[in-house]
Amino acid sequence: MSYINTEAIVLAKVTLREADRLYILYTPEHGKIEARVKSAASASSKLAGSLEPLSFVKVMIARGPRWETIAGVQLLKRFNCADLSVFGQSGLVREIFLKMVKEGVREPLLFSQLYDYLLALEKQQANGATCRFLTMRFIWQFLNLAGFSHQQDNLDFLPVAKYDRSDSALTELLKNCLTDLPRPLQVSHNLLQKLEGLTYNYLRHILERDLRSLSFAINF
Repeated sequence: MSYINTEAIVLAKVTLREADRLYILYTPEHGKIEARVKSAASASSKLAGSLEPLSFVKVMIARGPRWETIAGVQLLKRFNCADLSVFGQSGLVREIFLKMVKEGVREPLLFSQLYDYLLALEKQQANGATCRFLTMRFIWQFLNLAGFSHQQDNLDFLPVAKYDRSDSALTELLKNCLTDLPRPLQVSHNLLQKLEGLTYNYLRHILERDLRSLSFAINF
């Protein structure tokens, strides 16, 4: 049996039969990994407390013939996203990872951006509008890295029916979201709503369905 040691961000947990849990992790070296912890749902589990979603951890994972098992974990940081509006934004991003990132596809830059996004969300959670913009920017950065968009002046990757090309302010904001280091912005409530609407429509276009977290994120 081989082992890997890596840092990871915990995206989600799923309870399995007999109190076992499946944890979905995102790592810089190995991409998305699904790994089990036996009896994690029991009160005696020594690992489960460090593996809550939105935790940054160092894990040792045993690779088996059927599935991976978490053999050890060290909690490095737990992102504070307790505010309901922030929780809704982080939930949307985590669901995007779960549904759009294939297991084992390595993308260190995406890991770094996810970490920075969660850190910024934690620091800005008193400012709901800023958190919403951070989420939109991160989603477009994710889409760009994943190959779903391109940094083109005419933004012709967007479905015509979902994007008003005559809206110069929205076009400029979207281009800004697609760059690595956007300049500081003052975004009006109306413009932010337009960006959110465009982003949600494009996600529906790609996935051909709504994300479950979408309604929660919109409500806040």
